[in-house]
Amino acid sequence: MFATYVVGSLPRPRWIRDLVEDRVAGRISFETADRMLDAAIPSAIALQERAGLDYISDGEWRRESYVKVFADAVGGFRAGLHTEVAAARISAPAYPAVVERMVTQRPIALAEAQFLRAHTDRSTIVALPSPYTLGRRLWTPEHSTGAYETREAFIDACVP
Repeated sequence: MFATYVVGSLPRPRWIRDLVEDRVAGRISFETADRMLDAAIPSAIALQERAGLDYISDGEWRRESYVKVFADAVGGFRAGLHTEVAAARISAPAYPAVVERMVTQRPIALAEAQFLRAHTDRSTIVALPSPYTLGRRLWTPEHSTGAYETREAFIDACVP
């Protein structure tokens, strides 16, 4: 009747969350973390296949966050300048802010998509944040106006 797939990230075991956190903090190398994730992600794929989903993802297990995947692949961002809900004083992960004109450094999710395709014969799906979402999370008037005068200008620049 309709296609089924996981919306958002597949819940991560604690050790996967710790592994990603250790990679981000520099306590483990990207290469070591990738080898461990390469061994773990097939279980996330198998879980979705066993559940009978029509579209399979990698569970987004490699990502620190849905939005940061963009800033990790595109230059022009500085980490930790603001939080998503700082005004509400709620504890939240610090998002980077755009501080310079963006420059593509590498494909945003190509390696993840290729790994996924190599490990399932099902239809696949890879989530990417929309330009609107990027604009809401990664542009701030305090830090970003030198690169993009308005949030809307930044959102437009995210489209390509």
